[in-house]
Amino acid sequence: MAFLIETWLSEIQQKLLSAFNNRILFMGLQGSYARGEASDESDIDFVLILDEAKFSDLETYQSVIRSMPFSEKACGFVSGKKEIENWEKSDLFQFIYDTKPLYGDLTQLISPLTENDIRLAVKNGAQNLYHASVHSYLFDNDLPAALSALYKMTFFILQAEYFLSSNKYVSSKKELLSLLENGDKDILNYCLNREKFTAFSEMQIKSAYEKLIHWCSKKITN
Repeated sequence: MAFLIETWLSEIQQKLLSAFNNRILFMGLQGSYARGEASDESDIDFVLILDEAKFSDLETYQSVIRSMPFSEKACGFVSGKKEIENWEKSDLFQFIYDTKPLYGDLTQLISPLTENDIRLAVKNGAQNLYHASVHSYLFDNDLPAALSALYKMTFFILQAEYFLSSNKYVSSKKELLSLLENGDKDILNYCLNREKFTAFSEMQIKSAYEKLIHWCSKKITN
């Protein structure tokens, strides 16, 4: 059976509306399928926000997911209304701008982000990535695989930083690449070509880690 994202989304929305009735406040799609960058290996990043999310609701949601074709592709975010309303705003930049609405309106649940919220999103992202990169280089056994996951995170930091300077949210990696310069462009090139890490020599892997850690350090200290 061929996978069609539109068919899958239509089916899960119908099943969730049947399971939760009028308790659903929002459903959306994030990630590579929302950006039009999905491959056969891509996950389906689905968002569900309920009036409240009791543990029994998670079990209901899990049951719906397991009833879906290609259920192994499903991942994403589930929460209640109070949680998302009180979430740290600097942590919501990506969530707000990367989510394609399918049902409901996120702006009815989340107040607008300030410039400072987005600035904190950039710094917090760089800090978390710095920590993860150093830890990975020191302790991970499969460095090419770990490096791929780490460089994937650079895109989201660069998205937020570009938004700060232009007030424009760029959803596509390739489009953002055309707008960047110097070190940022170099880092995003690595992100776009992460599949090549498995063929890197030990010295190339070391250089890629060094480049990433130095880039994060500059984002934190500037």
